[in-house]
Amino acid sequence: MNKLTSLAVGAAFAFATIGAAHAASPVTGTWKLSTGVADAPCTVTLTADADIDNAGTAATTGDCNGTNVGRWKAVGNSLSLMENNGTLIAFMKPKGDTYEGTRISDGRKVALSH
Repeated sequence: MNKLTSLAVGAAFAFATIGAAHAASPVTGTWKLSTGVADAPCTVTLTADADIDNAGTAATTGDCNGTNVGRWKAVGNSLSLMENNGTLIAFMKPKGDTYEGTRISDGRKVALSH
């Protein structure tokens, strides 16, 4: 009976650990968003949406040089930035500890960095 109890406790711990790891997104938090080569980056805060895995809302401070991010979604190891209505702004790939891509509307470089 002790082996069965130990196995049940171990399985419960493993499932809880997996659930906690899945809930914590590596992209949530505060980022610097730059559009173009020589712009002044604005601050973007990515917050997880409790109802959707690997997605959430984005809040910006100041002008983001025409990049009006309202939502985000992680797709594999890539990141999609979207307007509030769901229109895709940029699809970004990881590069080191940053994400880089191009803005769909005009092809300008877009980057998120810490």
